[in-house]
Amino acid sequence: MPDARIINTRAGWLYETATSAAPTTWSTVSLTDGAYEFADIASGYRLFRVTADGAQFGAQAYTVQVYDSVWVDAATVSLNVPDGSGTFRVDAFQTNAGTLADSETIEQGHHRSRLLYEQQVDLERIAGSIFDYHGNVLRCVESGNTETKELEDGGILEGYDLTLTTNRKQWADAGIKPIVGATLTKGGKRFKIQQVLTNDASFELGLMKKQ
Repeated sequence: MPDARIINTRAGWLYETATSAAPTTWSTVSLTDGAYEFADIASGYRLFRVTADGAQFGAQAYTVQVYDSVWVDAATVSLNVPDGSGTFRVDAFQTNAGTLADSETIEQGHHRSRLLYEQQVDLERIAGSIFDYHGNVLRCVESGNTETKELEDGGILEGYDLTLTTNRKQWADAGIKPIVGATLTKGGKRFKIQQVLTNDASFELGLMKKQ
């Protein structure tokens, strides 16, 4: 029976492992029945590096479990842009006889993601506004407003009535995501979400006014 394992990994993310004896020699984690099992290392650490496919806001990356008659959760690793670990992080774990003896974060972050997040939040505070998404009041910046369409030779200009840019962390904090087809209210008007573009720090919402 192995001493420890990681579970709850996410499809599409890269998981690699090394040991403190050879911290630069990484190998890809191979899962068996959704788990990667490993033995205690005497006076040493098992390292894990997880790399996501995009910036994350509090998304769980994996769970470390130790075996003491039964499997017990010992630690949960998450990725989070505001904490500097937006797209990857490296953690070391020392397990011993069914316990997590020690753990340490070795490296974290994709600082570009954090910078973009901070810039978006600053914009929302300085020049932004708010909207209501099913009872959740969220901040945004208007990045386009074409509610008054002009006639051209070929007909009415195509485009969205309103385009909003809104930081992703507040959505993650509320446990929600914008969904195409859902409605929101801004300035007393109801809009339908026609398109959602996901960037490292924000969602860009293309909206059409509901009649």
